[in-house]
Amino acid sequence: MNFLKNKKLTVFCLLFFASAVSKAQLTTSTAMTPTQLVQNVLLGTGITATNITYTGAPLARGTFNGTASNLGLSTGVILCTGHISNAVGPNNNSGITNVNGFPGDADLNIITSPALSHDASILEFDFVPRSDTVKFRYIFASDEYMEYVNSPPIPANVNDGFGFFISGPGITGPFSNNSKNIALVPGVGLPVTMYNLSLNNNGQYYFDNGNGSGNGTAPDGLTVNYDGFTVPMTAMAAVQCGQTYHIKIAIGDAFDSSIDSGVFLEEGSFSSPEEIVITSNTYLAGQPTINDTLLFEGCGKARIHFQRLGTACNLVYPDTVYYTISGTATNGVDYTTIGDSVLYASTIDTASIVLNTIPDALVEGSETIILNVINSTPPASITLTIIDSPPLTVDLNPDVTYSCPPSTMQLTAATAGGTPPYQYSWINATGNIFTTTINPQQTTTYYVTVTDACGTTATDSMHLIVTAYTPMILTSSNDTSVCFGNAVTLRTMVNGGRPGFTYVWSPGGSTFDSVSVNPANTTTYTVQVTDICSQTVADNITVTTHFIEAGFYFHQITNQNVQFNNVSSGATSYLWNFGDLSPDATSHEMNPSHYFANDGTYTVSLVVTNEEGCKDSVFQTLVILPDFYFYFPNTFSPNDDGKNDIFTGYGIGIKSFRMTIYNRWGELIYVTDDITKGWDGFYMGKEAEIGIYVCMFDLETFNKKQLKKIGNVNLVR
Repeated sequence: MNFLKNKKLTVFCLLFFASAVSKAQLTTSTAMTPTQLVQNVLLGTGITATNITYTGAPLARGTFNGTASNLGLSTGVILCTGHISNAVGPNNNSGITNVNGFPGDADLNIITSPALSHDASILEFDFVPRSDTVKFRYIFASDEYMEYVNSPPIPANVNDGFGFFISGPGITGPFSNNSKNIALVPGVGLPVTMYNLSLNNNGQYYFDNGNGSGNGTAPDGLTVNYDGFTVPMTAMAAVQCGQTYHIKIAIGDAFDSSIDSGVFLEEGSFSSPEEIVITSNTYLAGQPTINDTLLFEGCGKARIHFQRLGTACNLVYPDTVYYTISGTATNGVDYTTIGDSVLYASTIDTASIVLNTIPDALVEGSETIILNVINSTPPASITLTIIDSPPLTVDLNPDVTYSCPPSTMQLTAATAGGTPPYQYSWINATGNIFTTTINPQQTTTYYVTVTDACGTTATDSMHLIVTAYTPMILTSSNDTSVCFGNAVTLRTMVNGGRPGFTYVWSPGGSTFDSVSVNPANTTTYTVQVTDICSQTVADNITVTTHFIEAGFYFHQITNQNVQFNNVSSGATSYLWNFGDLSPDATSHEMNPSHYFANDGTYTVSLVVTNEEGCKDSVFQTLVILPDFYFYFPNTFSPNDDGKNDIFTGYGIGIKSFRMTIYNRWGELIYVTDDITKGWDGFYMGKEAEIGIYVCMFDLETFNKKQLKKIGNVNLVR
């Protein structure tokens, strides 16, 4: 880690002396060799690099410092298709160009297809990882944005792109040396090119820096010349620890050599990081505590463990893990001084540090100690909290008069403040924890003393008075009866016991001292009463239900003479009302008959009563028609159209019927005694002539009245 710090210092010094731009923007430098770019800038933890080569224009590779820019990365390596100085703002040229005259790259041609690549800048090297993952962060930028970006792409058009081509054990891909490209659009899997990542496609990863006139979305001014660039992204690959891999980092123009593009590689991000897990144990008075991140000022210590999770590959190396120290507590003032790193010997996976809190007699509230491991993947950190020890207090149950029958009772010592853990000592009760159970038989005073981890004590007491208990006596409503559909209230009263009674009725589940019920059938209700001493009494109340239901049906002897049939249940007396104004409009018979003198609509009611006085009623509507009614039409049309094809008479109250039809010469042409079989307009097998015919009807009513009706009917077709 000291090597890394010195390495970064070298980068910053070179940038400072080799750059001639204002400090409020991006700066670049070509001072370093390709080997220095990799070894001193790009590499992070867990990587050993060899065989470093560079192909391309010397002015197309170097270092950058974007700390004061809107780029999104602080420092690192830059490769471009022109001159790296063209990356420096302000953005006042929408198409800055340096043609280096170098060829393209076969792997880049696959990414930028169908366009061919030009002016390629290629940095490549072998490396050995010390974990199962290798990764680095980068940003792609171009002055081609957005003027030369089309969606969808036009064949053979501009599509500047780049790739990170990795090859080695366990890796297969379509590029040279069986490599694969790990510079991909997140969640999409497409290579990062101008078409695949822009305002038009996957725009959430794109940053518009203007078009040379400074009107983009850059929040920090014109600090970068490129018209657009991606947000910081991560390239990652799974590798085998200790094996040798090769990576080729390449960028090139596509279609032609005009207008620059560049890729920024974050300093120290090309790494194969270890995973560090931080845990801690805290102690009070030499004993482990329950909360392993909480410390009490002046009364405890913490042992912090840094475990490196690795394999036999990386654990064979000694290592130093650095961490930052922050928080509101002061190192060396609020706790004993600790350093900023731990050292692992070869094959050792865990290193530890110890800190003790320092008392200062100040009431400061909570103070934190935060340790963050540098370059752990995933990030590793721990936060310890130092709190003042508040005053120790203990509260036992309040004094009580115990009037329940002899039983057990729980005493609880509510402890606050001090420094956990606590120890408890009881007088007149047994136990050594915060709660104990007693079985009081007489008036007694109970004491508890609590001692915290720092030796502070507090005491409280409870005075318990035992008095006599009077058993409960339950008085309930007598058994009763109710008419079906009606409700009755059942009541209870308790004497004795300990007030604070609870009630449960079954069936129904009511929890009140009285309940209103309307059972459909005879039902026995049980009420159970419990007092605060858990003593219980119960009683039963039977409610007898008297069922009664009114009902009747009727049939008409004649249209006006109706017979009523009573089908009521449980009734002993009946009251009918036939709904007319006749003298016998009411009846107490069980199955009466009634003559309705006038036709019309009537509502007939029946009220029934049983021996217990329960009543029920029912209503029905009757339509009364006259006893006799007859008519016949004056025209019919027997043309088989389904309308008026048959001539006959119609009516009610007809006992016998005879219809005769005569033509205009008095000749009988049709006769029938069946009112349902009329004349079909034929005579002697042929259609009768159109014209007027005489019809005669001989009728007899059910009252044996003889009637004759004579008229004319007009036959039409």
